[in-house]
Amino acid sequence: MGHDVAASRLQMITDWAEGLRVLHVAHNIAAERFERWDRVTAISTAALSTVVGTAIFATLAESSRTAVRIITGILSLAAAALSTAQLIWNYPQLAAQHRAAAVRYATVRRQLDIMLADSDRLTDDNVNAVSATWEDIEKAAPALSRPIRRRARREIADRIARRPATQITPAGRPRTGA
Repeated sequence: MGHDVAASRLQMITDWAEGLRVLHVAHNIAAERFERWDRVTAISTAALSTVVGTAIFATLAESSRTAVRIITGILSLAAAALSTAQLIWNYPQLAAQHRAAAVRYATVRRQLDIMLADSDRLTDDNVNAVSATWEDIEKAAPALSRPIRRRARREIADRIARRPATQITPAGRPRTGA
């Protein structure tokens, strides 16, 4: 393989590794977000249901207060709507799908890191296999919003900025420190 082709392939794999890192982090962010929304909606539903239950008993005791009955009815509708929304949004399933995608992207990214560390592994077959695997993951992975991708890029940039300086030893292994 010519030097230009090898350098081009190395750059392509480096770019792929960067892209996979963003997808890995972004899917973890999305999973955390859906897990958090699941907790928020579950707690809100439980709190509203508790308030409605208490208000119903208060309404039964003081049935002449129209305002209390109206508020109780509105809260009851809100609790029912939130409970229904929780079923429709299905945050736990979305969180699990994003977690699974993050794990798969991380696995492919590590394969690329190994290829980058050992250029003998940069064969057409290996590159094509990584490309096919990435394509399969893309097809199965849930969509990511632009804000989540942007946040992932910022988090990666922050991690890189906090890393200690790295030098490469003659054996090609990284050595951290000043």
